[in-house]
Amino acid sequence: MFRRVAIVAASTVLVLVGSAAVLRAIDFGNENSPTIAQAPNERPGKRGPGLMRDLNLSADQMRSIQQIRSRYRDQLDNDRTAARQAQQELRKLMAGSAKDDEIRDKFRQVQSLRAKAAEAQFNSMLEMRGVLTQEQRQKFSEHMEKRRGEMRERFRDRMPGI
Repeated sequence: MFRRVAIVAASTVLVLVGSAAVLRAIDFGNENSPTIAQAPNERPGKRGPGLMRDLNLSADQMRSIQQIRSRYRDQLDNDRTAARQAQQELRKLMAGSAKDDEIRDKFRQVQSLRAKAAEAQFNSMLEMRGVLTQEQRQKFSEHMEKRRGEMRERFRDRMPGI
């Protein structure tokens, strides 16, 4: 039973982290972050050429995607925070003397909050997808598949046996 819960939790974490990586991959310039015009080596903390540079977005596309990200940012932050808090509460219940029904209820709450965050993430990605051309979508998809592979490798290295 615990192994099953651990696998479900690990899978959920991978989905949420992967979704977060998608939004973070779309890194837009503001006063404190690099702009699309900067050379790849000028992007502190980044590996290789930036995704936005690779996609060759127009100014209108950049604006549209920035607006989409802004609309979803607070909701995603709040949903993720609520899910993390509920997960911590679930861990305390599991370690304590809570009744099974109470633990099940908390688990359902955690799953619901994670689903809510994942849905908001998906909706924002779907809106951003509508801004991209078919060629840009393909490049974006290839980039994200590469990142998912890297994340799977890191997860496998950290969690042997799962």
